[in-house]
Amino acid sequence: MKKTKTALCVLLLLAALLGGLYAYFLYAPKPAAPVLSAALQHGQIEVGGLPRDYAFYVPAGLPAGAPLLFVLHGSLQTVEDIRTFSAYEFERQADEQGFIVVYPQGFERNWNDCRATADYPARAQNVDDVGLIAALIRRFAEQQRADPGRAFLAGYSNGGHLGLRIALEQPRLLAGVAAVAANLPTPDNLACQPVDGATPVLFMNGTRDPINPYNGGRVTLFGFGDRGTVRSAFESALYFAERAGHAAKDVRHESAWRDAGEPARRVDLDRWQAKDRAEIALYGVIGGGHLLPQAGFRAPRLLGPTLSGFDGPRAIWDFFARQRPAPVQP
Repeated sequence: MKKTKTALCVLLLLAALLGGLYAYFLYAPKPAAPVLSAALQHGQIEVGGLPRDYAFYVPAGLPAGAPLLFVLHGSLQTVEDIRTFSAYEFERQADEQGFIVVYPQGFERNWNDCRATADYPARAQNVDDVGLIAALIRRFAEQQRADPGRAFLAGYSNGGHLGLRIALEQPRLLAGVAAVAANLPTPDNLACQPVDGATPVLFMNGTRDPINPYNGGRVTLFGFGDRGTVRSAFESALYFAERAGHAAKDVRHESAWRDAGEPARRVDLDRWQAKDRAEIALYGVIGGGHLLPQAGFRAPRLLGPTLSGFDGPRAIWDFFARQRPAPVQP
C-alpha cells in the first residue's frame, strides 16, 4: 500500500510538472475576434488537379480596384492559426485601408518553397503553390474586381519562404513580398531557379529566433525536421537588394521602434530605396523570436519572445502601400 501511495504521489507530481511546463512554454491565449465590417468567407479552387481551400475577407462597401493581400501560414499551421498569430490585424487594416485579405491553406499544412533539404509533403509532391497564388489573383480580379497589379504576399516562416520563391522565380507576379521569420536559403540549399527581375521584398526577423537563425545557419524544428541552412537576415536582404540594382553601401540604417522601459528591446531597419528600383527592407527585431511582432497575441514562449510594442502588420502594409503596381499580371 505504501509503495502504491508513493507511486501515485510521483505520478501526480509528474503530471503537475508537465502541466506547468505546458502552461509556460506552449499555452497561448487566443485573442478576442475583432468587430469587423463583414464576415470571413471561404472558397475552393482547383490547381494542378488538387482542390485548394482558402478563406478571404472583403470589407463592406469596398470599391472596385482594391489591392489584394495574401497572408500565408507557417509549417504545420492552418488558416485559423495565422489569423490568431497575427491577432486578426490584417483584417482590421483591410477595413481601415481598403484591401482584400486572402488566407490560402497549404497542402497538408505546408508550402513548396525553395529549400532543397526540406522533405514536407508539398515539396515531396512538388505541389504548384506558385500557380495557386497566380490562380487566386485571377479569381479575385474576376469575382471581386481586385487590382491584379497590386497583389501582395505576407508569409510567416514556411509561408515567407514561399513568398521568397515567388520573388525569385516569378518576380513580376506580385507587387511586394514580406517574409516573416524566414531567411533566404544558402546556395547549396536553394532549389529554385532565379530569373531576371526584382520584387520589393521586406524581411522581419527576430534575433532570438530558435528556429530560423538570425545570423544564418541550420534551420530545424527544435532539433527535428532538418530544413537545411539559410543565410543571415542581412545577407538575405542584401541578395534581393543587389538583384534590384542597389549597392551594399547604399543601405540606410534607421531605428523603427525602441522600448522606452527596456532599450535593448528594439526594432532596427535596414533599407535600400531608390527611384525606379525595387525597395528592399529588413526589420531586425532585436530580442524577438520566431514570431510576427504585434500587441494582440502572445505566442507560445517556446517560439521565443514577442515584442508587443512594435506593430509588425502595420509596418508590412505601410511597405506594400507605397509600392508601384506589378508590371505584369497573371
